[in-house]
Amino acid sequence: MLERKKLFNVDGDDSLSAQRIIGGNATGILNLNNVKYGWVKPLFRKMLGDFWIPEKVSLVEDKVSIGRLTPEEDRAVRSTLSFLIFLDSIQVANLPNIAGYITDSAVSNLIGVQEFQEIIHTQSYQYILESLYPNSEREAIYDMWRTNPQLLERNKFIADQYELFINEPNQSNFYRVLVANFLLEGIYFYNGFNLFEQLASRQKIVNTAQVIAYIKRDEINHVVIFAHLINELMDVEKEKHWILPMFEKAVEQEVSWGQHLYGDGILGISKNSTEEYIKYLGNRRLRAIRLPEIFGKATNPYLHLEMADTKRENFFETAVTNYSKAEAVDGWDDF
Repeated sequence: MLERKKLFNVDGDDSLSAQRIIGGNATGILNLNNVKYGWVKPLFRKMLGDFWIPEKVSLVEDKVSIGRLTPEEDRAVRSTLSFLIFLDSIQVANLPNIAGYITDSAVSNLIGVQEFQEIIHTQSYQYILESLYPNSEREAIYDMWRTNPQLLERNKFIADQYELFINEPNQSNFYRVLVANFLLEGIYFYNGFNLFEQLASRQKIVNTAQVIAYIKRDEINHVVIFAHLINELMDVEKEKHWILPMFEKAVEQEVSWGQHLYGDGILGISKNSTEEYIKYLGNRRLRAIRLPEIFGKATNPYLHLEMADTKRENFFETAVTNYSKAEAVDGWDDF
């Protein structure tokens, strides 16, 4: 059985040779003097350096440009926000379940920072809704899963992956929750991110898209965390008999959702580009955990958006600064 780490263990050993991500005999003291895993400190510093709060991005102009959305775009924005709210909400609830079994204090700290960032994301969605919609419409967006059967099905599928580990916290289910988290962070968010990038490219709700861009930057770091955890803990070659079907299901669901929600009715997005993009992401995430690509030769149909000018207004200054994209940082190429 996988055992939860102890709050304080007087018989623990925090020496480098004794450190384990799971199954260690840690004291419970956050000893960051000796960190075993070389990828932890740079990622920790990166995540702390990326701190932001949504209220520093003014959405006043978006109150005007939101009126220029087509009916298809308006429906897509509302539904996308509803799904993104669910994704980050479930992450806030589930990450402590994962952290409770991580015995390496430095790795556990990363999960703590991630949880905090997910809370900032949920705050960001509330800020967007409060800025752009009257209260009655905000509640309808939060509760959209009650009226949209496909959204409810997707939410239940993801939640069920996490509940399996909560109900049976063994090592096998721990591995499954790592992969499920990796898929959530690495595939399920990205149709939604792309929608806001498309709208911003046509000068619609540009500042809302800026908030979403900061959320995306955080989520890429979270992908990196879970890719490292999988690579450190799992023999993916031996486990691919269940990992690959999880990837196939995630890609199938995200393609189906994107085609259902966006279809061919939003400029810059088509059913074909939705499928191509998600399969491209599926291959990229497989490569990050050292598994072969299974989704053909898919390429990124939205590369032109990702290569756009990365200059962003600094939250705390009037000057303009360049924020590095996580993909561009050394070592992030496969994520």
